[in-house]
Amino acid sequence: MKILRFATALLLASSASMLLAQTPVPAKEPAPPAPTGALIVDVHPSPYLSTNFYAYRSKIYYNNINIGDRRFDMRDATLLDMLSLAYNREGDTILGGPSWIDFNRFDVSAMVPSLKPVTLSRGPVDPANPPTDPYDQIRPVLKRVLAERFHLTYRMEDRPLPGYVMTVAKDGAKLAEAKAPDAENNCQYAQDKANLGQRTVTCTSETITQFLSMYGGMFPHPVIDHTGLKKAYDFTLKLVYTNQRTTDDYIRLYTDAFKQQLGLVVAAGDVSQPVMVVDTVDRTPTSNPPEIAKLVPPQPDLEFEVATIKPAAADEPKWWIKPLGSQITFGNYSLQELLTTAWQLPTGAMLANRPAWLSQVRYTILVKLPPDIDALAFSQNQDLIDRMLQKLLVDRFQIKYHWGEQTQVGYVLLADNPKMKKADPNSRSSCDLGPAAGEKDVRTAQNSPFDYEFHCQNVTMDQFADLVQSLARSEIRNRVPNKTGLAGSYDFTLFYTSTPKLQTDATAAVVAAKQAGDASASEPVAGESIEDAYRKQLGLRLEKQPITGSALVLDHIEQTPTPN
Repeated sequence: MKILRFATALLLASSASMLLAQTPVPAKEPAPPAPTGALIVDVHPSPYLSTNFYAYRSKIYYNNINIGDRRFDMRDATLLDMLSLAYNREGDTILGGPSWIDFNRFDVSAMVPSLKPVTLSRGPVDPANPPTDPYDQIRPVLKRVLAERFHLTYRMEDRPLPGYVMTVAKDGAKLAEAKAPDAENNCQYAQDKANLGQRTVTCTSETITQFLSMYGGMFPHPVIDHTGLKKAYDFTLKLVYTNQRTTDDYIRLYTDAFKQQLGLVVAAGDVSQPVMVVDTVDRTPTSNPPEIAKLVPPQPDLEFEVATIKPAAADEPKWWIKPLGSQITFGNYSLQELLTTAWQLPTGAMLANRPAWLSQVRYTILVKLPPDIDALAFSQNQDLIDRMLQKLLVDRFQIKYHWGEQTQVGYVLLADNPKMKKADPNSRSSCDLGPAAGEKDVRTAQNSPFDYEFHCQNVTMDQFADLVQSLARSEIRNRVPNKTGLAGSYDFTLFYTSTPKLQTDATAAVVAAKQAGDASASEPVAGESIEDAYRKQLGLRLEKQPITGSALVLDHIEQTPTPN
């Protein structure tokens, strides 16, 4: 798992999520503008080594995009991702097209003379004066890429689709009529210093329509106001962000808060809305123009102006990032985690010749960015930061390396007694965290021993094997070859208990038994390991075998960095 990159997505969310999530879907989409001028863009299939589940499966944040000076890069992007960004639409409102548009991934790099680096606002977003959407700069270019390179054609229709309806709870709304109903609406945000996961939203002179313009976009489908409340109100809302991993987790967070604190109920229901229907699109984009490497050169070869590296304190939280002005602090990372991030590897398993201390010794790094690069915007040009981090690590830890292959023991995917459902070959191919639509989330059942769940639709075993490592997060470190011998495509859901939870529950059971006076009589731990879940639920087997794969081979690396 690429912890650093995922953390930057959360960091971006804290300052810009209100803007990115709430843009309303227009009633009708215009056709792409007529091509003007040469389109300088590099499009090619994504390599496996850059595959990251959080990057290309994200439904809320476009954290696989780098917006820089006169260029943008979009990596690990499906056609559905490109359509969603280009036309500013939720993926669920894009219908039709071939089955692969939500599965096959591409890298897109384009030169845009008018593009400017993103500047994110500090502090809470002012709903009355929201910042400019940084993605508006690249949408016209991406529309041209889809039309000219993938030959996209589509039409717009109104259809009933899943959505949400807001009503007043049985006990009535818990809203006070505004003391100054004619005043301009205003919402202020404050973070609890004692509890960094808690935020308080205090709104004055706010109507339900205005409130939904802010928070309606936090839901994966449109929210329609059926409350009948027309006045302006004053109210306070407290939101506690802890252990939210999936879209469903966030939906529960908001629906519970709205109902308990505001007396407003948000429930799922069909809503008529405009949809984009894909008629045709090419699986293989047209060839890149000649001399594309010169037309779309690599990012600037910059360096951090100053960097201080020191051992992380024993009581320091792991994996924290603090951007401030022209500085960024990367707190308490192992060198293995830093290398994995800087070279954009799926996991540390792609590092060969790893010394034992590489994942054990931890560092905190403070860097000063070059002029004109704001720390708050660094997550919008992660490629640039990664390249600078590479140079820093090579220099300070005296690293010498080359790309090669390594053979190590890792998981392969085998078939025992397959229990998966044959798929409709016309449905979209996809894998997502959480349960399938209409299925109960086993993780949220009372006293559930399961903490991970995902579902796949219309995937071949080759496609699934390519995602097994990403879906498993820290449970599996290597790319998993498909040795099932199974043909065709399948639908299935899998849930399991992570190794850390199994270990924690086992320790708790032993402690409870000791307190009861009989340490040998501890209760068995509930749940299923990932290996047991594959075997029992899917009829597949994860077996450890020697496998050979691409690797970043460390020829030399020092444990102690050169002096600051």
